[in-house]
Amino acid sequence: MRAWLLQGGQGEDPGGLRAVLRQWAERPANAAWRLDLQPLCPELPARAQAQRPEVVVFASALNPVRTWVEEILGLDIGVIVAGDDEQAEGYRELAERHPLIFASAKPTCDEIALAVRGARAAGHRQQHWKTRVEQLHQRLNDRIVIERAKGVLVQKLGIGEEEAYKRLRVLSRRQRRQIRDIAQSLLDTQSLLLPPTNGYAGPESALDTPHPPESSEAPPTG
Repeated sequence: MRAWLLQGGQGEDPGGLRAVLRQWAERPANAAWRLDLQPLCPELPARAQAQRPEVVVFASALNPVRTWVEEILGLDIGVIVAGDDEQAEGYRELAERHPLIFASAKPTCDEIALAVRGARAAGHRQQHWKTRVEQLHQRLNDRIVIERAKGVLVQKLGIGEEEAYKRLRVLSRRQRRQIRDIAQSLLDTQSLLLPPTNGYAGPESALDTPHPPESSEAPPTG
C-alpha cells in the first residue's frame, strides 16, 4: 500500500506533515505501507493514475487552485487535506462528492492514522458504488435488449411473451451464450430483414449498381 505526501517548491511542508507521516509509517502495524514524497506538478494526476496510491496527503495551504485535486479524487483515491476550518470550507463541495477527508493543520500521529484509515475506506467505498452503478446500468441495458427481442418473437411467431422468453433461454443454454447476446443477435438479424429506410438506399442503390462499360467504338463523324 502506498501513501503520497505532496510538497511544494523546495520541499515546502506546511504543518510538518512529513515528520508526522514518517512517524506513522514507522509503526509496526503500518509495515505494509510505503510513504512517497511527491512534488506538486502538472503531471501529478497522470502519475496518480499510473501508480494508484491508496491515499494522498497535502496541506491546503499548498493548493489554492483545486483542479488537479478533483482529477485525483476522480480516480477514487482517498485524499487527506490538512488545514484549519476556514481552509477546509474551500473543499466542502468536493468532500460531498468524493473520498476527501479533513485533518487539522498540524495533526498528531494518531490523528493522521485515523485520517488515513478514513480516506482509504472512503476511496474503496467510492470504487464499490461506482462498480455497483455500472452493473445496474448493464443489467438495465440487457433487460431492454431482451424485451425488444421478445417483442420480435411475439410479433413474428404469434406467441406469448412467456413462450418468447423461454425460447431465448433454451437457445442460450444450447449455445452456452448469455441470453442478452442471443437477444442482440436476433435484433441484429431482424434489422437486416427490414426494408430500406431513409438514409439507407439498399443494395440496389446507384452506389452499388455497376455502370455499363463504355463503348470502345469511335463516335460517328459528320
